[in-house]
Amino acid sequence: MSLPIAVASRLRVRHLALAVALDTHRSLRRAAADIALTQPAATKLLHDLEDALGARLFERHAWGMSPTPHGETLLRHARGILHDLAQAHADIAAEREGRQGSLRVGGVTGSVPTLVAPAIRALRERHPRVRIYALVNTSEVLLEALRRGEITVAVTPRPPDDDLAGLETRPLADEPLTVVARAAHPLARRRAIALAALAGATWIVPPAGSPLRRDFDTLHAAAGNRPPTDLIETVSIVATLALLQATDALSLLPLGLARHYEAPGMIARLAVPLTGAGTRYEIMTREGRGLAPAASAFVDTVAALAQRSG
Repeated sequence: MSLPIAVASRLRVRHLALAVALDTHRSLRRAAADIALTQPAATKLLHDLEDALGARLFERHAWGMSPTPHGETLLRHARGILHDLAQAHADIAAEREGRQGSLRVGGVTGSVPTLVAPAIRALRERHPRVRIYALVNTSEVLLEALRRGEITVAVTPRPPDDDLAGLETRPLADEPLTVVARAAHPLARRRAIALAALAGATWIVPPAGSPLRRDFDTLHAAAGNRPPTDLIETVSIVATLALLQATDALSLLPLGLARHYEAPGMIARLAVPLTGAGTRYEIMTREGRGLAPAASAFVDTVAALAQRSG
């Protein structure tokens, strides 16, 4: 899809920078200062942008400004374009310094030990001069960062309520889930424990709406349990591990993550059969955006690791 020449000839990077600054500050005066313009110059720049696109992009209020639906659409693309330009500048600077570019990736906590970290290690072995930034967060945060152009690749389960508009996905193999507790937990030596018997336990779980919480609720429903109510909610693996070690609480983790922390004796996996339970990770990138060599190599490595482990 090509941009009409009449529009392309009028648009400048500064137009996009102003739109993003307006969304950030919701004030024309502060947005103008942010991109080193006078307020009258920013007013004219916004008028030119709206005129070029043929749509009102921001509503004016007594308290400031807010994007219209057309403005929200522009902002979605503008952030990506500005991040792409910043990435191009960083890559060129890296090449001039003898480095091999940069890569910004993201993953949920469960994907880090088995997919993200090994892929980064393999990439660095082949391309030691690549600069890598890794964001670890929830699926929702990762996909928002991906859409905004703040990361290039995300390794994450598909959020339950996300339509994945503007993204390309590559499903990977399912990773089993397992119930964990502190290493000296009274249940750690039991050979077989039914999930139905654990409904009254204290559980450390991610917040409602997350993929792992969805799996947690589905497993208990399949076991005939009412939704457990004695819950501690956190997205932090550090908090989860600390709470597991300090209490008799239980948690549900992807198998690779559980093994990672079981090896040094921090937690124990309990013998709770979870038939059919698994986390489906996917590699996600922005739709229609070509990948730089480092990003492409990272994606291929993650896919190969998932295939071997699956």
